[in-house]
Amino acid sequence: MNIVQKLAFLVVLVPILLFGQQKVGTSIGQFLEIPPSPRAEGMGGSFIGVADDIFTIYYNPAGLANQYSKQFAFSHISWVADINIEYAAFSMPSMGGVIGISALTFGFNELETTPYFPEGTGRTYSAGDLAVAVTYAKPLTDRFFVGLNFKYVGEYYADIDAHGWAMDIGTIYRTAFKDIRLGMMLSNFGPDLTLLNQSYPLPMNFHFGAAGEIINNDNHRLTLNFQGSHPNDNLEKFQTGVEYAFMEKGFLRVGFKNHDSERYAFGGGVKFAFGGLVARADYSFTYMLNLDNVHRVSVYFMF
Repeated sequence: MNIVQKLAFLVVLVPILLFGQQKVGTSIGQFLEIPPSPRAEGMGGSFIGVADDIFTIYYNPAGLANQYSKQFAFSHISWVADINIEYAAFSMPSMGGVIGISALTFGFNELETTPYFPEGTGRTYSAGDLAVAVTYAKPLTDRFFVGLNFKYVGEYYADIDAHGWAMDIGTIYRTAFKDIRLGMMLSNFGPDLTLLNQSYPLPMNFHFGAAGEIINNDNHRLTLNFQGSHPNDNLEKFQTGVEYAFMEKGFLRVGFKNHDSERYAFGGGVKFAFGGLVARADYSFTYMLNLDNVHRVSVYFMF
């Protein structure tokens, strides 16, 4: 059994064994499950097989392995309950592959209230979450790619905190049939976090999916994506989406999810080049069943 077969075997077998041992229940670090890319979310979050820009650090780090330019991106998410979430990432070729660094964070201050002071005591308290990831991705063959994230994870509530580490490992295989890409990733694998002397598991998840072009010529591209996931704290989830590109300069996207509250999404973007720099701006809208709708915007640079 060669190294490619061994890695493929481990990526498939390990999640089965781990999830068989995981208890069902609420996990800590739910902010790790909030995806940052408006491009991907415009396609319903089905990005594991596409994985062709720097946001793949979050969705499938293996996709970084065949991106040989420096990249930088920043995204802003208007999440539910007036929570704003920020994400930033940078990558560059190095060490025989591609390395990257990224950060996902949000925080807020709230006015303290008590039964005796329902309008507020005049004091505030803060809460926030932070994940910082270091990424390394490398092609093992001309068709098989692997990537790894090593992450610091922290949650902070007033004077209480929990922190630890987690890993993501992903693979992509480019088939010989119409260049269909198959992707798999195990995300948020790591030890439990301890909060108030109680241990809670991270939201570990096994993702799998595929992507391919229905139309692909000089002026038009239509990419179809499918993705499924098996989380340790919920039912299986599925999502699908399409991206239409006109001359790789203008983009329209639509997607569907069967998640608890998330259902439909759509978005678009524009890309332009000047000098040696390529820039892209994207937007997505996600319709939520029982919560406020979610807006995402991002800017992306390749140089």
